[in-house]
Amino acid sequence: MKSFKLLLFASVALSQPVLAADADIERRFKALEDRIQQLEQENKTLNERLNTDGKKIEATEKRAAAIVKPDIAPTLGDPEGNFTFKARGLMNADAVMFDERAGGYNFNNGTALRNVRIGFDGTAFKTFAWRVETDLAGNAVQLLDAYIAYTGVPSWTFTAGQSKVPFDLESNTNTALLSFMERGIANTAIGNLVGERRLGVVANYAKGPFTLGVALTGDNESGVRADTAPYESVGFTARGTYAFIDNPADHQFLTVGAATAYRTDLKQASGTTTISNAMRLSDRPNVRVDNGNIADTGVIPNVKDVLYLGAEFVGVYENLSLQGEYNRLHVYRNSPGLPGLDFDGGYVFGSWFLTGESRVVRNGLIERMRPIHNFSPANGDWGALELLFRYDWFDFSETPVVARLGNKGHSFTTGLNWHLNPYMRLMFNWVRFNGTNTPLDPVGNRTAGDAYGARAHLDF
Repeated sequence: MKSFKLLLFASVALSQPVLAADADIERRFKALEDRIQQLEQENKTLNERLNTDGKKIEATEKRAAAIVKPDIAPTLGDPEGNFTFKARGLMNADAVMFDERAGGYNFNNGTALRNVRIGFDGTAFKTFAWRVETDLAGNAVQLLDAYIAYTGVPSWTFTAGQSKVPFDLESNTNTALLSFMERGIANTAIGNLVGERRLGVVANYAKGPFTLGVALTGDNESGVRADTAPYESVGFTARGTYAFIDNPADHQFLTVGAATAYRTDLKQASGTTTISNAMRLSDRPNVRVDNGNIADTGVIPNVKDVLYLGAEFVGVYENLSLQGEYNRLHVYRNSPGLPGLDFDGGYVFGSWFLTGESRVVRNGLIERMRPIHNFSPANGDWGALELLFRYDWFDFSETPVVARLGNKGHSFTTGLNWHLNPYMRLMFNWVRFNGTNTPLDPVGNRTAGDAYGARAHLDF
């Protein structure tokens, strides 16, 4: 019995260090588990903070992007996109030399700033757009655009103020995007009478392949106001287009269009007097350094109103393009026995990008072309080269002004455009023109010559 007690005492004595060690290990495991849980919680908190900070950074970047959108002229705006503001401008510096072949007119060789435009446009309350722009060429300030437009109705834009009216393809093409130094002669002469910029209201619709624009307008803000011609001309214009082919991915477009215009209460300046119920069609031979007109009807009196009809097309197949327009103006007279008059003209031209670019047509208008590679000699890039040829003609021979009776003519223009980037280019035009009974033929009935023009262009 005594020996059994001794054995039991020895077993208990030996087991106490083992139990103590197990308890210590259990405490250490518990502390380790607590620490792991603490670290996991801290890691979770850090991840949440990192995610939150990342979202804040992303939101800040988006806000910054919304506030300033970089381009050649950055667009400023608020983060929510309610308001934007952007400066805009255009500069065309021309140099022209003439070679007179018939007519005896002394053409002026020289230079001129064809356009020096500066303005601003933007948006307000998301659904309104506005623009104010002037031209400073010739040391004179001329108001071009001053309008506000509402864009809150899908597919529609409603404009009030002075803006371009829907008229024809070249007239409605931005000056910065014209293929030649000047528009066609008939387009310009007739457009100045019934199209271009007017004060009034315009509605434009564009959806799918179809566009339609209508306008009810008065005169341009720079129009003549005089006691001898107190009434402001009033007119209606409309233009519609349909895109039979609209495939930007393959650079293929085919758009046709038609336009009409009606205008009454016309008036025309003649010397120091402004005459009511009168009109005049005139334009220079596809250049502007010299002021001599090759097309000129003279001042036609007894005009009741005029009706314009026009047709147009533009087709693009990869780096090739063909474009043309026809314009016809009928003049109604306001005196018994005076017959109506018809004037017409048009052009057709082809374009070939030697460097593989393509013209772009969108919603019935010519869009900005972007070179495959912008001009950067350091990188071996030289921009885009475009070769063009145009035939342009007008027939104003029915004018009743005896001095100009039989006035008509045509021109051939060869062009080369060097697009340095989407906003800068050098243009070269060789215009070979011919006209009969023009104001430029004091010694005969024929005017002929060559004009060699160059232009440096920048817009933003």
